[in-house]
Amino acid sequence: MWSIKRKSRGVDIFLHKMEKLVRSIRLAIGTLVLAGWLPMAWCQTANSDPFAPVQDIAQVLAETNEVRVERLLQGGDFAAAAELAQSFDDQLSEFSTVEDWSNIVARCQLAQGQYDAALRTLDAALVRFPQSIRLRHVGIEISRFNNQPQRSVELLTEIIELVDDDNWRYRDVENQLVLADAYLLRQLDAKQVIDKILGPTKNKNPRHAGCLAAIARLALDKNDYQLAAENFRQAIELQPGNPDLHCGLAQSFLPSDPEKTATAIEAALQLNPQHVDSLLLLVDQKVSSEDYVGAEKLLQQILTVNPHQPIAWAYRAVLANLDNRPAQEAEYREQALKHWSGNPAVDQTIGRELSQKYRFAESVPYQRRALVYDNNYLPAKLQLAHDLLRLGQELEGWLLADEIFDADQYNVVAHNLVKLRENLANFRTLEGNGFVVRMETEESYLYGERVLELLTRAQTVLCARYNVKLEMPIFIEIFPRQQDFAIRTFGLPGGNGFLGVCFGRLITMNSPAAQGSNLTNWESVLWHEFCHVVTLQKTKNRMPRWLSEGISVYEERQSDPAWGQTINPKYRTMMLGAELTPVSQLSGAFLNPASPMHLQFAYYQSSLVVEYLIQEYGRESLNQVLDELALGTPINDALRRHLAPIEFLDQKFGEFAIQRASEYAADANWDEPDLPITATADQWRTWNGEHPRNIAGLLALAQILFVDGQFQSALAPLNEIIDIDPIATPSAYVLLAKVYRQLDDQNNERQTLERLIAVDVNSIEPLERLLELSSAAEQWPVTKTYARRLIALNPLIPLPFRYLSTAAEATHDDPALIESLRALARMNPLDVADLNYRLAGAFFRENDLRSAKRHVLIALEQAPRFQDAHQLLLNIVKHAAEPTAPSTTDANFQEPTKTTKPPNSPAGNESKKIL
Repeated sequence: MWSIKRKSRGVDIFLHKMEKLVRSIRLAIGTLVLAGWLPMAWCQTANSDPFAPVQDIAQVLAETNEVRVERLLQGGDFAAAAELAQSFDDQLSEFSTVEDWSNIVARCQLAQGQYDAALRTLDAALVRFPQSIRLRHVGIEISRFNNQPQRSVELLTEIIELVDDDNWRYRDVENQLVLADAYLLRQLDAKQVIDKILGPTKNKNPRHAGCLAAIARLALDKNDYQLAAENFRQAIELQPGNPDLHCGLAQSFLPSDPEKTATAIEAALQLNPQHVDSLLLLVDQKVSSEDYVGAEKLLQQILTVNPHQPIAWAYRAVLANLDNRPAQEAEYREQALKHWSGNPAVDQTIGRELSQKYRFAESVPYQRRALVYDNNYLPAKLQLAHDLLRLGQELEGWLLADEIFDADQYNVVAHNLVKLRENLANFRTLEGNGFVVRMETEESYLYGERVLELLTRAQTVLCARYNVKLEMPIFIEIFPRQQDFAIRTFGLPGGNGFLGVCFGRLITMNSPAAQGSNLTNWESVLWHEFCHVVTLQKTKNRMPRWLSEGISVYEERQSDPAWGQTINPKYRTMMLGAELTPVSQLSGAFLNPASPMHLQFAYYQSSLVVEYLIQEYGRESLNQVLDELALGTPINDALRRHLAPIEFLDQKFGEFAIQRASEYAADANWDEPDLPITATADQWRTWNGEHPRNIAGLLALAQILFVDGQFQSALAPLNEIIDIDPIATPSAYVLLAKVYRQLDDQNNERQTLERLIAVDVNSIEPLERLLELSSAAEQWPVTKTYARRLIALNPLIPLPFRYLSTAAEATHDDPALIESLRALARMNPLDVADLNYRLAGAFFRENDLRSAKRHVLIALEQAPRFQDAHQLLLNIVKHAAEPTAPSTTDANFQEPTKTTKPPNSPAGNESKKIL
C-alpha cells in the first residue's frame, strides 16, 4: 500500500545494526537446530511438526518492521498497522529522520475516518520533518476532511516550492511520485507529467510497483483503460499481495470485460475482505442490477471500516433517491459532505448513478453542484456534457466537451467526443413531425424518408397505446461506423452487439453499414428504441431495465410477428432448466450474462413477463404501473398496487413460462444425437426410428440426403420438422426451399420462402429469391412488399430498389417509383440518362414540374439526342403555364455526378436516345 524507505543516521544506524545482529543470531539458531547441534527445546512451539520451529524462525526473519506493517495494511487491519507503526516511531526518538512511520499512522487514521486524530498526527510530524513533501501530500487529504480547504491549497503550494528550492533532496522514487501527483492537482497537463516525471522515473526504476501503479492510475483517470491495465498487471507481478493493485486492474476492465473485472475484484477481496474500493465497485454493480438490498449490505460493511466514508454515504443517497425517500437522500448526502463540505466526488457520484438509470435530468443539477465546489473537476464536467447531449441540450453539451478537451487533451473520452462532433458535422439532418434525424449524407437519401415514416407511424400507434404525449423533439442519430455509435453512446469504443440505445429523447443506432455481414432489420431496431422513448418519457425514466426492455421486445412482436424474439429450442431448454430468472431479479440478468445467449434470453424472458402481465391483468393495469413509476413509486410497490405482490408474480410467471416451454413443440423428442459426424443416412434413419420426432436427427438426415442429391427423399424429414416446429427452425425452411428449387417446383419453393421470412426477419437470400420469382411471374404488389422488406435489411445495395422501381412502374405507383429511382441515382447508376428520364416522368405525372424539368435536363445533358426526353421536356414546358413552387419531396435532392456520356448504356435504350 505504502512503501517505506529507511534513512538510517545516528541513532537510527545504531538501531539498524542491532536489528541485523538479532536477525543473524536467530538465523544461526535455526541453522544449528536443523543440523542437529541444538535441541528443539531452544525453539518452543505448540506445533507437533518438528520442523515448525525452524519455519517459525524463518518467518520471523523475513518479517522486518516494514513487512509486518505492510502485511497489516494490505489485509485492511488499519488499527493494528497504526499501533505498530506508532510503536516503531516512538522507538526511533524525536531526533529520527524517518518520516514514514508518521505517514503510515496518519494514513491509517484517515482510512478509518479518524480525521481529527490524523490532523494531530500530521501537525506533530511536520514539526519533526519540516522538509517532508510526503507528509504534506497526505496532509492535503487530511486537511480537506477536516474542512480546511485553504490549508490543503497551502500544503500543495509548499510541495511545489520545496521541490523548486531543493530539488536534489526529492529525487528518490517516492518523492517523485508525490511531485507528479502534486502537479496533477495543480492541473498541469497530464502528458507533461508523464514525459517529465513519471516516464523518466519508471525508466530508472522499471521494477518499482509504486511507479507502475501511479502511471496506471493516471491512465485510469483519463479513461485510457488499456494503458492502465498493462501497468497494473506489471505492478501486480511485483506486489501480488497488494489489493489496491487488483482493484485498479478491475477498474481497468470495467468498461470492456465483466469477467476479468469480477476476477480482479475477487483477488482483491481475498487479500482484504474489507477492501473499501473493491466493495464500492461491487456496490456499483449491485445498483446497476437493481439489487438494492445487496448494495445496502455492502455499504454497511464499508461503513464498519470507515463510518464517514463519503462515497458510501453518496451511494446511500442514491438508494434513497431510487426508493423515493427524498428526506433521507438529503440526510445521506449531508452525511457524505460532513467532514469535507466541498467534496465534488459526492455529488458527481450521486448524479452519475442517476444518469446510469437514464435519469439525466436529475443528474444535471448534481453535476452542476459538484462544479460549484470545484470548477475544474473534470469527471463532473464530462458527466454533465454526456447528460446534456442525451437531453438534447447540445449547444452547452458540445461547448463543455470542447472545454474539457482544451483543459485535458489526454482524456480519451473528451478526445473521442470532439472527434465525434467533427464526424457529426458531415451528417445530413432530416426533420418532420417533431423528429430530428441525423444520418450520413448518402444513407439519408437512400432510406432517410423511410426512417421518418416509420417514426411517425410508431408515434401514432405507441403513444395511443400507452397514453403518452411526448416531449419533442426526439433526436435520432444513425451511424455508419460502429466506433462512432459506441463513442456517442458509451463515450468509448466498444459496445459490440448493441444495435441501438435510447436515452429518452435521444436514440443512437448502428446503420446497416456498421453491422457487417450479420444484418439486423433496422426497422425493428428503430421500432424497439422508439418504444423506449414512449415508456421512458411516460415513467420519467424511472423504470427497471427488465420492464423497459420487455415492453420494447413485446411491442416489436405486436407490430410484426417476424420482429422481436420468439421461443426456440435453446430458450425452451433454459426455461425448463434452472436458468429462468425470477421477475424480482430480472434486471440483474442484463448486467453480467454468462454468454451472449443468456443476454438475448434476458430480453426474451422480459418480453414474456410483459406478455403474461397484459394477458393476466390487462394493458390498462400495466399503464397504471407505469404511471406509478413516474411518481417515484418503487417497482415492487407499483406492481403490488395494480397487479400483484412481486413474490406472487415470481411464482405465477414461473408457472406461465414453464407451461409455455412445455407446450412448445410438445410432441418433439429433445434427445441429443450421439452419432458421429461421419454417420450415414441409414444410420440416421435407424437413430430417428429410435427417437421419433427429433428435430436435430431429422435435420441431419435431410442434410445428408440433400448433399447426396436425393432431393425427393429429403422432403419427408424436412416437412416433418416444420410440422413439429413451424416457427423456430429457419434452417429447415432454408434447406426445404433449396430442395424445391432443385426439383424445379417454384410454387412450393415460393411458399416455403414466404413461411421462412414470416419467422426470420433477417433473411436476405430468401428475399432476393422471392424478388426474382415474383418479378418473373409479374406479381408486382408482392414484389414491392419483398423489395421493401429487403430495404429494411440492407438499403445500401441497388437490388431492392431496382425491383421496386420495376414494380412501381408496372403498377403506376409514382411515389414508390420516385423513392426507388432517387435511391438508385445515389448508387453510381450505369445509365444516368435513362434513370433521370424515368424520374422526370414520375415527377411530371405527380405534377411536380420543377423537379421534372431538372431531371429531364440532366438526362439530356447525358444524352443530348435522347428523343423521348426531348418530348418530355416539351410536355413539361407546355404545362408550366405558371412557375411551380419548389417540390417539398425533392427540395434536398442532390443531383448525381454528371458525365459527358452515359457509360455502358444498354443497346435497347440507346436506340430511342438517338435522333
